[in-house]
Amino acid sequence: MGYKVFVSYKYKDSGVKHLSDYDKGTARDYVDYLQDNKFSGDDLNKAENDEEDLSSFKDDTVRTKLKAKIWDSSITIVLISPNMVDILKNQNDQWIPWEVSYSLRTSTRTNSRSLPNAVLAVVLPDMNDSYDYFITKWAYQDDGQERSVRTIHTGNTFEIIAHNMFNQKNPVTKNIQGNTVYFGESSYIATVKWNDFISDVDSYLENSISRRDHISDYKIKVNI
Repeated sequence: MGYKVFVSYKYKDSGVKHLSDYDKGTARDYVDYLQDNKFSGDDLNKAENDEEDLSSFKDDTVRTKLKAKIWDSSITIVLISPNMVDILKNQNDQWIPWEVSYSLRTSTRTNSRSLPNAVLAVVLPDMNDSYDYFITKWAYQDDGQERSVRTIHTGNTFEIIAHNMFNQKNPVTKNIQGNTVYFGESSYIATVKWNDFISDVDSYLENSISRRDHISDYKIKVNI
């Protein structure tokens, strides 16, 4: 595989499909699955177990630890889950936006420089084994053939993630049935369903690195 990956996720989100052979019943099970089946050694760098409380984040030790984990990776995977956003809390007071923000920054240390990470959104199935809370499809006719378009429900995630989707500076678009449809690599943070991702992890990671290599083609929002 050749890439170090940082995983950002809502540890306590129990609104996901239960994974057999894993007993937490939360998004953390999916991280464990990746560690057990798709990555080796320290190639997978996990976010902190409990992202519910940011009260200690002002402590330089905690902040430095987070930066170090992201610095040591080249790709950030964000696990999209049904309850990842706590609507009762300010987004500044939740872990995932900070992790994505750091992932998108260019950082410097003594005699070294870290480019922004590639970022990939992997959508987890909900308790009913459905992805409809984040990805839906609709059909249209084109030259007598039925085609389908994905709708990404960006309103169901954090603003910093949504703003880095469909953010290509010169996107290829087409108006279809009154909707603006994007083609090609239109999002810096691309979206993939969990089942598709685990069937071909390497290809999705390679594609995310390709977008990172062309980051100047995108309007990147770094601040929360």
